Amino acid sequence: MKNLEVEIIDLDHFGRGIAKTDKPIFVENSLIGEVVKIKITKEKKKYLEAQVIKFIKTSPYRVNSKCPYYDKCGGCDLLHMDYHEQLKYKEKKVREIIKKFSGLECVKKIVPSVQFNYRNKVTLHVNKKIGYYQRKSYEIVAIGNCLIADVKINNLIEKFQKCNLDGINKIVIRVTDKESMLIFDGGRIDISKFKDVDTIIVDNKILTGRGYIKEQIGKLKFVISPTSFFQVNKVGMINIYNKVLEYVDKDSNVLDLYCGTGTIGIYVCNKVKEVLGIEINEEAIADALVNKKLNNLSNINFKAGDVGKILSDNKFKVDNVIVDPPRSGLDENAIKNIIQIEPQKIIYVSCDPVTLARDLNILKQNYKVVEITPFDMFCNTYHVECVALLEK
Repeated sequence: MKNLEVEIIDLDHFGRGIAKTDKPIFVENSLIGEVVKIKITKEKKKYLEAQVIKFIKTSPYRVNSKCPYYDKCGGCDLLHMDYHEQLKYKEKKVREIIKKFSGLECVKKIVPSVQFNYRNKVTLHVNKKIGYYQRKSYEIVAIGNCLIADVKINNLIEKFQKCNLDGINKIVIRVTDKESMLIFDGGRIDISKFKDVDTIIVDNKILTGRGYIKEQIGKLKFVISPTSFFQVNKVGMINIYNKVLEYVDKDSNVLDLYCGTGTIGIYVCNKVKEVLGIEINEEAIADALVNKKLNNLSNINFKAGDVGKILSDNKFKVDNVIVDPPRSGLDENAIKNIIQIEPQKIIYVSCDPVTLARDLNILKQNYKVVEITPFDMFCNTYHVECVALLEK
């Protein structure tokens, strides 16, 4: 197909520009109002995909990306867009999705975060060079400095450039305000080059340190093990947890579903009467119990297993339910259990507005959806987190 000149009239939910001829064309790295010459890269029955060859007219909201890898790396999607426009785009996206799939119009203003150096965890792939995967590919883009990664992570990436990484397939770097952890998959590493790293793990064997690192939020402390889930943006995480804390009822009994390592339940402990955290992953529950002990808490307990069985065995009276499910949202059984429990409030933390809207469409038959607040947890990407408040 020949090259086309088109005008971008909207953005899709993945941050791509939309142009229309006889069918929609999704154009990467383009903004509303721009006129671009494009090359078609994929033809489908109902739509086309394209790349920009030349900008004829650019948007006033276009910015020059500071990242030299942006045109290839798959880590960011919106670095060409002014940050305030990114926020407006994400807020609009949430409003559209929630209205389309649940008929609700109760989305509040988005809560911003820090735009750069926020990620406390990255996964680097190694094969003659070290970096991230190229967009839609397993080709490695060599990375020297990542704009969205913590400065401590970038310092370690710089050190890797001078190391022999033969036999190593993957490196995970996790950092907190004061500590750092390196997890190597395959090969050998000269650990003498990383004396300032608190914990080094190679092929599941702890070579140095305790095998975990600690993070502190206010007076609360949390352990982060190699496989623990912990939000990658601390500022964004605190914003979300403060919203949950605002919503939860004082002196209530709280059920924390998909509790992971217990961070949200522990965060609200001082306001509520009692918390029961439930999570299917036994390793996460082991970390949650460590976190409970670390913070000297007596009003929170954690159980691994099926929600329905645990609740019937524990006879736990529930006033508020907090859910923080994976991207796939709540499963049918979880929704059924929540409705049977009849809590006064449901506080739903979501990392995907589409599955959130789907679940709210079911829950709204029994609960009023009071409000939904979007949060910019993953700045410079199309992803957006939300917290929804439901009342009986």
